Amino acid sequence: MKKLFTLILALAFGFGLKAQCPLTQAVDFTATDVHGTEVHLFDILDGGQYVLIDFFFTTCGPCQQATPKVVESYYAMGCNMHDVFYMEIATGDSDAACLNWVNTYGVEYPTISGQAGGTGICSQYQIGAYPTLIVIAPDRSIVINDLWPINNAQTVINALEQHGLQQHDCNTPSYDPQVSITIDQVLETEVTATFTPNEDCASYAYMMATEAEIQEWMGIAGLELPEYLWTYGMPGSDIISNTFSDLTPDTEYVIYAVPADIDGNLGEVVQEPVTTTPSGPSEIMPDFTAIDIDGNEIHLYDILDAGQAVLINFFLTGDPYSEAPMADVVEAYRLYGCNQNDVFFMEISPNGHDDECHAWVDQFGVQYPTISRDGGGNQIAQDIPVGYYPTIMLIRPDHTFANRDIYPPTLEYIIDAMEAEAYEQHDCEDGVSQNDGPTIVVYPNPANDFVTLSGESLGTVRVYNALGQKVDEFKANSSELRIITTGYENGVYVVKAGETTLRFVVRH
Repeated sequence: MKKLFTLILALAFGFGLKAQCPLTQAVDFTATDVHGTEVHLFDILDGGQYVLIDFFFTTCGPCQQATPKVVESYYAMGCNMHDVFYMEIATGDSDAACLNWVNTYGVEYPTISGQAGGTGICSQYQIGAYPTLIVIAPDRSIVINDLWPINNAQTVINALEQHGLQQHDCNTPSYDPQVSITIDQVLETEVTATFTPNEDCASYAYMMATEAEIQEWMGIAGLELPEYLWTYGMPGSDIISNTFSDLTPDTEYVIYAVPADIDGNLGEVVQEPVTTTPSGPSEIMPDFTAIDIDGNEIHLYDILDAGQAVLINFFLTGDPYSEAPMADVVEAYRLYGCNQNDVFFMEISPNGHDDECHAWVDQFGVQYPTISRDGGGNQIAQDIPVGYYPTIMLIRPDHTFANRDIYPPTLEYIIDAMEAEAYEQHDCEDGVSQNDGPTIVVYPNPANDFVTLSGESLGTVRVYNALGQKVDEFKANSSELRIITTGYENGVYVVKAGETTLRFVVRH
């Protein structure tokens, strides 16, 4: 039974009186509970929880009878850690009176006294009888205007469960299991993807299908998507890389994954669409723009359109098969003029990040551009696509493939591929000219703040970046010229003095 707040009428009308909150939408408020904690209603709702509010006053007999049952339901529904957040708001009572109330009935959820703003909140919600228990949904609609009578804790639990809220153990923490999907490689009939769970994800299930297939299978099984994936998908727990094979070329698929927490509760299904490549290789190399590990922008078609062929070594860091041909590739780079003649060398890794690729470059003495996964390597490998590693491609200036995969990746076969395209070898030597004229040297190499060019008859000196773009020009009036490099980006540069061509590296 409800008890009217007006104390004079309480005895006369407390029994048999029934009232409810007349509002349909919640009114926001911020108040401080008896323990000094600030409570902001809309912040709780926006976090996805329902909010149960018990409006009361401490001398209300029906309130005293109902509160132990509400407290019991609070424990059954997870102690404010899961679907629903409990609080109680008093009208007219002081902080001291409410603290005594909290200690008497073992209330662990926020209690806002009348003194701390509760009286005003009760007025905002137009509460006319006590206790009045309401429930507000995350969309701020009031879904229960007055839960009465409260015969026992199950009365409250049943009312909440009718809105899809579940019981939880208070000792069990709230989990948010998630799993992410990364597409590593897309081919005609194969797709490779990596599944990465978060710390709350104890296990997950995954599969790949077309939209039509998944709908048909769910219909046959009579299951919704999460349950279907969990029942029929491939199981996983740690990070897994899986290759889906026997796919149809040029077809749109979806990779699905559903995570579960330690209690077996399913999380949100993740969907990653992917389209297999058309059957048959394209004769045209797709364009790309990427950033190498030294911060230089590499635009493939700019290099090709300038007249150079491009050799690309696609490799995987940490892969012994990719490491095996590196000495031959680096040697071929030097044999064919260190990117200053017919052929421009570069390498691309779809898996190695910048730090891993820097270690790779240092290990093998690579002086041509290296594009890591961070710089766009993974996307480039997918767009071509590249199926195996290492793969060494040679692309003509007209954007067509001269060789999609120089195999085996040895110096002999690289030279054969170059000779088939009539590309000539050219000498290059770090920092020392190889012309028949006077010797010119460049030092220090690598350079940081400056580099010095020393030799006879320097004349006009021009500096070019790795893409062949002129970045500086000088007129040398003596046998020595100092070039300030503090404004240069990290990377490989070429300096030309008359007929002499030299190269140096800038590393800040």
